[in-house]
Amino acid sequence: MPHILTLPRTHAPALPPSGCWAITDLDFLQHAQWQSRAQAEHDEAWLQPIPYLLLQNASGHIWCYQRTGGDARLHGRCSCGVGGHVDSQDAEPAFENNDFDSCLRLQDKGQKQLLPPINPQATLQRALLREVREELAADSADLQDLRLQALIYEAHSAVGRVHLGVLYTALWRPVHAPQPAAGEALHGLGFRPAQDIANDDQFELWSRLAAQYML
Repeated sequence: MPHILTLPRTHAPALPPSGCWAITDLDFLQHAQWQSRAQAEHDEAWLQPIPYLLLQNASGHIWCYQRTGGDARLHGRCSCGVGGHVDSQDAEPAFENNDFDSCLRLQDKGQKQLLPPINPQATLQRALLREVREELAADSADLQDLRLQALIYEAHSAVGRVHLGVLYTALWRPVHAPQPAAGEALHGLGFRPAQDIANDDQFELWSRLAAQYML
């Protein structure tokens, strides 16, 4: 059973009903824990941190795409964020010689095991780069000036209440716009001005909030 990074809501920063606001570090994720995604998706006592990357061109416009499959709750919606859940394979230990996989196997068998602490920034960046590889067949060499920017949250929907977006930005270095990898249920829409995204209801709320933040 896959494990994802989750955060007790009691240890999260103060959350508005809806918004995107600047942060400078991820220290609050020191309280994060690994648990099964199936459990976390329906428990509002926990938040699932989601790295959410905006890819910009030299003009500052943001790459966009439309979902053509996958999660039925998002099918057909447009987005400007590349990212996803933080899996246990993304874990970057805070200290050397920590074995996350062994700890998780013991946990699955019902044996109590204190999970080792992670380096939050390194762990989320590893998850983000994995998503870039999977969704765009790209890697860190295609990105420049990767930066942590903000948090995104909305409490208006059941899916929104259990997720916490961690907004990153990066300059897309290649001449040609990103293209979804073969097999990914995404259709590229090219680069668009942030103002256009912020005012277009076809885009998912996180994308509109992120675009508004970038104005």
